[in-house]
Amino acid sequence: MLQISRHKRASGLAASALCAAAFCAAPLMAAEPTPAAATGWDAQVKVSRGVVNIERDGQRYPGVVGARLKEKDTIQTGGNGSVGIMFKDNSTLSLGSDAEVVLQRYAYDSTTYMGAFDAYIKRGTVSVQAGNIAKQTPEAMRMVTPKAEVSGTAKNYVVSVGE
Repeated sequence: MLQISRHKRASGLAASALCAAAFCAAPLMAAEPTPAAATGWDAQVKVSRGVVNIERDGQRYPGVVGARLKEKDTIQTGGNGSVGIMFKDNSTLSLGSDAEVVLQRYAYDSTTYMGAFDAYIKRGTVSVQAGNIAKQTPEAMRMVTPKAEVSGTAKNYVVSVGE
């Protein structure tokens, strides 16, 4: 089942606004799901409640506040979990309980605001707030589900993928 709440239109699909500002006020911690020697990250967990995990290269790490995310990471929340993630371009994803999202592609040039952001929403409810990548090139930010794709000029929307 795919639900997209109505507020703004995105590539022919209705979309809804949901404020994700709550995780902008979260304190930063030095937690990383990989060894400190790892370089290059694309996003950071700003709010984490309940069970939240990050899968990277076959390893599972806790999705604690301050954990850094990279392209190809999978974020999963449990039945009592939720997480707020902020990307380098100021895009945000908020995942509710029992959600799973794969960060398929993320590239961002902070000088030109050009880039690409593709995420696969396997299950659960995800709130999306577009950042600089989508402001510069709306088609460059895509949220894909098992049955639909959302991209275009919508700034904020909620996608819910059920079984």
